[in-house]
Amino acid sequence: MRIILCGGGSAGHINPALAIAEEVKLREPKSEILFICREGGFENGMVKKAGIPIKHIKISGIQRRLTLKNIKNILGAMEAIKRAKEIIGGFSPDAVVGTGGYVSWPVIRAAQMMKIPTVIHESNCSPGLTTKLLAKKCTRVLINHKETANLLNRKNNIQVVGNPMRKDFTRLSRIEARQKLNIRKDEIYILSFGGSLGAERLNDTVISFMKEESESNKKLRHLHATGKRYYEKNEGTKFANGKKKIVPYIENMPLHLSAADIVICRSGAVTLSEIALVGVTAILIPSPNVTDNHQYKNAKVIADSDACVLIEEKDLTKEVLREKIYVLINDKNRRDDIAKRVKKFAFPNSSELAVDNIISAIQK
Repeated sequence: MRIILCGGGSAGHINPALAIAEEVKLREPKSEILFICREGGFENGMVKKAGIPIKHIKISGIQRRLTLKNIKNILGAMEAIKRAKEIIGGFSPDAVVGTGGYVSWPVIRAAQMMKIPTVIHESNCSPGLTTKLLAKKCTRVLINHKETANLLNRKNNIQVVGNPMRKDFTRLSRIEARQKLNIRKDEIYILSFGGSLGAERLNDTVISFMKEESESNKKLRHLHATGKRYYEKNEGTKFANGKKKIVPYIENMPLHLSAADIVICRSGAVTLSEIALVGVTAILIPSPNVTDNHQYKNAKVIADSDACVLIEEKDLTKEVLREKIYVLINDKNRRDDIAKRVKKFAFPNSSELAVDNIISAIQK
């Protein structure tokens, strides 16, 4: 197969694409894959690390109002379609697959104009503008939540596949992960992060909690990722207890998620899929700064099944967070019950289902 992948803006758009690439290569090792990214986009580092060739286009986000800047961005999007056509024509793909972010729009649109099979994947319960604009003319639309189908302007060839996940999330058992990280059986391991870019209020509240607990609880291990933009502000934070640590980014998320007793994080769709696949107790703090409040909607679906602890950011204080954490620390049965419930939201074969649908789109 020859596949072009596109997506960007956050790890939540890139990880499903990388999981799809991994599955394509497992099935057909001689397959050729190309990734189209924004110039200077966050996604470039992750794609390069995965060893996938990259081509670039210039594109900026388009807002839903008329401004001079927005008009320029629309004109830029037209140029981006032209550039995407050049890249697609030079690569001759069997299909073009988008996983979200505004970089997907010109690439998928160009492929549609060239009569090449297109597939788009939507992670969130509430679809983004890119998905809404492209879905009607895509060969296949893949979704994570069945409720998303009711919000799209099409009725056929929509498949619920979950979020494609890398194989690393199922390779390690909890025991193996904790051994690799030298975590004792009697220790509680908390993992916290605010997404690839970070979250200031979540950082401030979690780090305040970490400072308070650095001496009082010797059996508490805690790793917090600030996000790269906030690391410099927090890297000088000192803890009396060496079991607390701050890093800019968690490089091996499958290892740390598999070892954790409690996870504190945002509720991006891919993060929730990772939590469900591993089966770990999570305290979710949705970002209020996202389109259509989609992170809260993602988390609410899980909270309604008593499969997580949900705190809205407007209610987030050190005292509230500490209370929620210690309820879980002191009640192992409660932790185990939540972890068991959240696994019901997992799609262990999501990557396989996604690639099945890509192949079907090619063969149509």
